[in-house]
Amino acid sequence: MKDALLGLIGTRCLDCGFTAYPPKKSCPKCRSRNTKTVELGRVGKVVSYTVINVPMSGFEKMTPITIALVDVGGCIILTQLTGVRPEEVYVGMEVEATIRRSAETIDGYIPYIIKFKPVQ
Repeated sequence: MKDALLGLIGTRCLDCGFTAYPPKKSCPKCRSRNTKTVELGRVGKVVSYTVINVPMSGFEKMTPITIALVDVGGCIILTQLTGVRPEEVYVGMEVEATIRRSAETIDGYIPYIIKFKPVQ
């Protein structure tokens, strides 16, 4: 079941080759509807990152928050990094998808979302 939850599915444009995540009905780059569903995999590399020390309301207990652009299967994903201190993150770091708790919603719901952690 864990592998099914962590399966990152995107769409690849058959006209320009752009890969989008999450899946789109049309290509965000060239607007073509000639796309196919592709599995991106679970492991990627950090392309860029930033550390948020002053969070928006509701995320105060989660600081600092490290947000990264991760290249997974040729697709760049904006995600939160977990299980790593900000000073340990570097461009090129190998990371993998995992399921983690997110901030509680206004109505008290606690969602679990895909984040990325360093590959052990």
